[in-house]
Amino acid sequence: MILLIGPSSTGKTLLLKRLQNNNSTSTKDEVPSTISTVGTNIMTVNVLRKAEVTIRELGGVMGPIWNNYYKDSHSIIFMIDMSKHTQLAVACVELMTMLNHPSTQNLPLLILLNKIDVQFGVTRFELDSLLRLDDLIKVAPQKITIIEISARTGNNLDKVARWIYEQSKGKESTST
Repeated sequence: MILLIGPSSTGKTLLLKRLQNNNSTSTKDEVPSTISTVGTNIMTVNVLRKAEVTIRELGGVMGPIWNNYYKDSHSIIFMIDMSKHTQLAVACVELMTMLNHPSTQNLPLLILLNKIDVQFGVTRFELDSLLRLDDLIKVAPQKITIIEISARTGNNLDKVARWIYEQSKGKESTST
């Protein structure tokens, strides 16, 4: 199972809905409605029409107990909202806490920088300066991938689907 975490209102539920509906006839202009996840949300998505993958989303308010779910996961997706300057400190603390947990040391990590389409959001330079992403990638034991996306517009969701598919090979996925 892949674990999807990040601060509240970063777009985790919308990402799951977009991934789940990727093969449907809906257009990218149709933005699915969402409600903030207070607890947990488990969804099976068919990625690249090759595999069904189970993703467990944990609401941002569950941050203090995310660590209880690490051992049941084979990879982690951590989402950051690039439209909220004030949320970066929370995202930074939660990301560093997760990276330092003993149960995540061998888990591949995808960091999603969501809402890149929002005007006046956090720039990649600002984020890199705060989180020191290049240094983090060099020293972290986890294999870290970073993708800039917009769950609202669907920008780069194909890259997310490819990453999920690569992580699911040989895991709990079912070929279709």
